[in-house]
Amino acid sequence: MRCLAAWDETHDVRSFLLAPEDGGRIAYSPGQFITIRVPGPDGELVERCYTLSSSAAGERTATITVKRKEGGVLSGHLHATLTPGTVIEAFGPSGQFGPTKADDKYLLLSAGSGVTPMLSMVRTAVDLGIDLDAVFIHAARTEADIIAAHDLAALARRLPNLRIVTVASRANGAWDGERGRIDAHALARLVPDLAQRTVLCCGPEGFMKAMHEAALALGVPDSRYLEESFDFGEVDVDVPADGRLFRITFARSGKSFDCPENLTILQAAKLAGIPMASSCAKGVCGTCKCLKTSGSVDMNHGGGIRDREVARGFILPCSSRPQTDIVLDR
Repeated sequence: MRCLAAWDETHDVRSFLLAPEDGGRIAYSPGQFITIRVPGPDGELVERCYTLSSSAAGERTATITVKRKEGGVLSGHLHATLTPGTVIEAFGPSGQFGPTKADDKYLLLSAGSGVTPMLSMVRTAVDLGIDLDAVFIHAARTEADIIAAHDLAALARRLPNLRIVTVASRANGAWDGERGRIDAHALARLVPDLAQRTVLCCGPEGFMKAMHEAALALGVPDSRYLEESFDFGEVDVDVPADGRLFRITFARSGKSFDCPENLTILQAAKLAGIPMASSCAKGVCGTCKCLKTSGSVDMNHGGGIRDREVARGFILPCSSRPQTDIVLDR
C-alpha cells in the first residue's frame, strides 16, 4: 500500500492514509485490522497489526492510527519514516471485532490508541446512515492525549443515539469532562442500562481486565462482552528439563527444530533462531497462518483463522502446540 498523507492526532499519535498501490479497492468491516511489514530501524523486517480507524464505507483508502511507544521497535520508526509516497507491504484486513447487529445497543469502551476500532465503527455508522445506539466512553491520561477529540464531538452531533464521554485521569483545571479512572461505580453512573448493552472494549491489557470485571459485576454476561488488544510484549517461556519433544519440519526449506510439548510452534521456532512471519502471537491476526501437511496440534486461537481453513489443514503456529511430529508447507 502507498501512504497518501500523514498527520498528527496528538503529541505521540500519528495517522496515515493508505491506498492500494494498484489503485484497487479495499473492503473491510469496522473493527478490522491490517498487518504491515516494513524494515525496522536496523533494516530487519518487522510486522505489526494496526486497527483501521477510518470509515469502512470508503472503498479506495484506509487509515491507521499509530501511537509512538517508548522503547517500541516500530512505532517511532513509522512516525519518522512513513511519509507520503512511501510504499509498504500490508496484509488483510483481518479480525472479527465489531458490532454484530445494527439494531443492538452498545457500550464502546476504549483507552489510549484502543480508540481506533471505535472510531471506525462510529465513522462508518455516520457515512452509512446507521442509527447507532451507543454510549462511547474513551479514557486518556490528559485532555491533550485524547485522539481525534474534535472529530468525536462532530460525530456525536450527527448520531442522535450516540453519547460520547471522554475521561481524563490527570486532567488540568480547565477540563470540563469526566475525571479520574473508569471503574464499576463510574460505569453504573454513566451507563444506567449497561446490562442491556453489548460491550466492545479495546485498550491496554490492564484497562481491559478492569473493564471486564466491572462489566461482569454490573450484569453483562461474557457472551455480550468482546475485546481486542494488540499488546505484543515478548512471551516468557519455560522449557522443561524433561517432557516430550516433537520434531517440526518445514517441507520446502528443509529446516527443522524440536518443539517441547508446552510451547507453541512459533515460540519453539524463535528459540531455535528460525524466523517465522508473525505479529500478534495470540491467534488473532492470522499472519503466521500456514498449511500443516502431517501431524496433530492442539490449537487455541483468537479468531485469526476460519473453520473452513482449519478443515483444509491450516494452523496458526502462534496458537498451536504439537501433539505429534509436524510437517509444515514452508
